[in-house]
Amino acid sequence: MRPGIREHRCPRCEIRKPLCFCSHIPQITLQTRVVILMHTFEEPLTTNTAKLVNKALLNSEIQIHGKKDERLTAASLHQTEGQSLLLYPSPFAVELSPEFVANLARPTTLVVPDANWRQTTKFVRREPALAGIPHVKIPLGLPSEYRLKTQRHESGLCTLEAIARAIGLLESPQAQQKLELLLRVMVERTLWTRGKLPADQCLTAGIPLAAFQHDQKGFPTTNGPIR
Repeated sequence: MRPGIREHRCPRCEIRKPLCFCSHIPQITLQTRVVILMHTFEEPLTTNTAKLVNKALLNSEIQIHGKKDERLTAASLHQTEGQSLLLYPSPFAVELSPEFVANLARPTTLVVPDANWRQTTKFVRREPALAGIPHVKIPLGLPSEYRLKTQRHESGLCTLEAIARAIGLLESPQAQQKLELLLRVMVERTLWTRGKLPADQCLTAGIPLAAFQHDQKGFPTTNGPIR
């Protein structure tokens, strides 16, 4: 992103400042540890949802992969106690059912790749640090609410949604609901800035009045609301 544009964005939620939704980012404490393995190509994207997960879940971290001469270590993916799981729907992944979850050793570390499907497939297949970590998947559910880009598969989810649903099964349905609410706020406000969603359809948290006095780059304007 060009520096002149970034300075008009909130440094935390990364949307342009008049639309800041930082006050809607929950602070959630869980026993489950979430480790997000973010591809370096995802790092600069302002609409990356994994970064929101990291801001909301206090027991979470992001590790960047895909950088030259930097390798992931198996030690960083495991705790001294409990079970590590890789959230990746491979052919031999086990569904996160109540019966499966009930028999897990606690605390659980949920390892989550964050990249496009091709990058994730290659990474999981080639990364030695992921060898031996059981693969798990979430059951089929409601369609994705991430309307900022087209999903590769009809049942595809963005990273935040996948983590939220997994956390809902592993530990806390309430945490799942809070994360999904956060996603809706981010999606609605982003679609509004793109002119793809009227303000009266942004029902989750609305559009701040200050946003109507700025253009899409965050500069003051006298042209009225952006539609």
